[in-house]
Amino acid sequence: MKLNYCLSFILFFTFSLAFAAEPLEYEIMGAGSGAQGTYLVKVYVISKKNKPDIDLLKKCAVHGVLFKGFAGENSRLRQKALAGSPLAEQQHSDFFEPFFSEEGTYKNYADMVTSQYEIIKMAKKQYRIGATISVLKDQLRKDLEQAGVIKSLGAGF
Repeated sequence: MKLNYCLSFILFFTFSLAFAAEPLEYEIMGAGSGAQGTYLVKVYVISKKNKPDIDLLKKCAVHGVLFKGFAGENSRLRQKALAGSPLAEQQHSDFFEPFFSEEGTYKNYADMVTSQYEIIKMAKKQYRIGATISVLKDQLRKDLEQAGVIKSLGAGF
């Protein structure tokens, strides 16, 4: 009886890990100066398909601005992560899980600059896909402050 219970638990745990959301894997860097209130970033994702996934590229751009930060064209210039650290995503998971869901609002903060992509074949069925994306950083900051996810810039004074 105990053995059946243990095996059931192990199987459940194994399957729950297999179907858990995969972490986003991407590279982000500055791509010049955008309009006021925006960041212009270049995002690269690795894909098994040679066709770009626009939503994935937008999601990675917003995620990178929030939790990674990025180096500008001049590598000495660095933009810090808007949310402060990657821990903020876990601390405010009740906000970020729906925000980054398939129908999430992250899409409202990112736009493709051009319809051109960089597609580089890496291995047999692996492609590196890049695009330039404009992220509405001021609006994103404002909405995150209103949701209580980040503190306003004047809160410390």
